[in-house]
Amino acid sequence: MKLMLNRKKAIIGAGGVAVALTMALAALGPTGAYFTDTEQGNITGNLGSIEVTSEKTELAYTNLLPGEPQTVTADFTNTGVNNQDVWVVFNNEKALHALNNLGKYGNFKVVSSGTEIFASTNLQDGEWRATNSCGDFFEQANRGCWPLREAYKLVSGLGSGASADVSFTFAYGAAMTSGAGAWNQYPVQYHGGEKFPAAEGYGLPYQIVATQVGHAPGVAGVN
Repeated sequence: MKLMLNRKKAIIGAGGVAVALTMALAALGPTGAYFTDTEQGNITGNLGSIEVTSEKTELAYTNLLPGEPQTVTADFTNTGVNNQDVWVVFNNEKALHALNNLGKYGNFKVVSSGTEIFASTNLQDGEWRATNSCGDFFEQANRGCWPLREAYKLVSGLGSGASADVSFTFAYGAAMTSGAGAWNQYPVQYHGGEKFPAAEGYGLPYQIVATQVGHAPGVAGVN
């Protein structure tokens, strides 16, 4: 009987060691021992640029006469690294209105590298009409309103290093019988016999504006 009891204790003792070992391994958990490797990377880049340069921007008509158009031309080159759209913007509101107050007495045309983008023999924006509006702009046999707007796209997607040009053609209408002084004085000096303040300037200021492709300059009258 004593032998049987000792043997049972021995079995229990061995079982106790096994349980203790199992609990110890469970407490350790996964060891996390696995192969690994790392490659370091980096993201770099550089900024693009939208730039336009012109060798000739100061333009002048000389000794204008009714019915005899004159043309002046400005060139421009994409000196940036990205393709760009190029616009012409007439950035002086008073000067633009002075031109657009000529009605049938003035003809104006804008041509981009041989392609006509605007032409009118009715430079009327309606600002001085009784209704103060031309309604829908149209041109028909010296009638209606067809004003020069504030901005026009000259080129779409002009490549880096590429060049183009824009021409401005003006003629006084044949109905013009008198006139003197500088061309396109602004603001408008007379209307309906009423005299306005003295001229602030003359000519038609403009800008050659380059934008990212698909974007327009931040002006109201964009075409």
